[in-house]
Amino acid sequence: MSIAQPDVIKAPPRDGLSDASLFAVIFAISAFAYCLSLWMGERQGLASGLFAFVGDATCGWSWLLTRTLFRRDDPRPIWPLSVVLLLVATGGVLQMIPAQTQGWALMAARTETLLSSCLLLLALIEPLRGLRADTPRGERFFRLTFTAGYGALLIVAVIWASGAAAQWIKAACALLAVAGMAAATLYRHRHPLSLTTRSRRAASARDVALGARLLELVTQEKLFTDSELKLADLARRLGEPDYRVTQSLTRALGFRNINHMLNHFRLAAAKSQLADPDCDLPVLTIALDCGFGSIGPFNRAFKAEMGVTPTQYREARRAQA
Repeated sequence: MSIAQPDVIKAPPRDGLSDASLFAVIFAISAFAYCLSLWMGERQGLASGLFAFVGDATCGWSWLLTRTLFRRDDPRPIWPLSVVLLLVATGGVLQMIPAQTQGWALMAARTETLLSSCLLLLALIEPLRGLRADTPRGERFFRLTFTAGYGALLIVAVIWASGAAAQWIKAACALLAVAGMAAATLYRHRHPLSLTTRSRRAASARDVALGARLLELVTQEKLFTDSELKLADLARRLGEPDYRVTQSLTRALGFRNINHMLNHFRLAAAKSQLADPDCDLPVLTIALDCGFGSIGPFNRAFKAEMGVTPTQYREARRAQA
């Protein structure tokens, strides 16, 4: 069972950095600010406070960068960035609270420490969660090398460093982390993740048959236009357990998950309306009619697949007509 490939419109030149490059730059800025705050020590003033504030979330930005290097989330989840912004906000609270406000300062400091520790550990295990028996040799080596280097820096900076030289050791580790992250980002640009990185098991005859039934159900009844549609709803309609429907999705049809499949058909329907010169419906109305719950997810999913926004797509298709 094959899935029709979407038509492609050439995207305009990008004037920004990719996610990985963007997070790498933010991480580097945060790490350098952290080093400067260590160098300034206990000095009071606007500069020292600013460096401490920017450097407080270094571990959070390292986690976001690591997620970007080793995951293929589509659309991108919002909660990881929200967690890091919470860490940034907590650092800001610590900078603004007077020293004598011990109760609130202690609470903010403990919150920041807990978040930082969790994010450091998450960044450490992020490369390992994608390892499988069939992971290509080069990708496996990259993930293991990254984990070993990151782990070594954590051991030295967080566990081993102590005494008068601790600040300089931590600063050196931060600078090494910047160099390591830059090398990892460059490697990922040259060896991007792809769907083939995660091999699927061969589809059985039962998977293929169920996949055909699933496609017929979703397309003929246009169930994808229901923004609240869940995997359990489809499984119930098909009279199959959830895991069997998931297997047919991934093995026979080649989708990553139920949202990937539904968005495929939603985007196809949206592109058809956007390309129709007689359709003057607003983009928001088209998004809702095709099954997207709001305009934000629609715009992100559309641009991730087509490389252009829905409005740009409509203008380009009408210009070609």
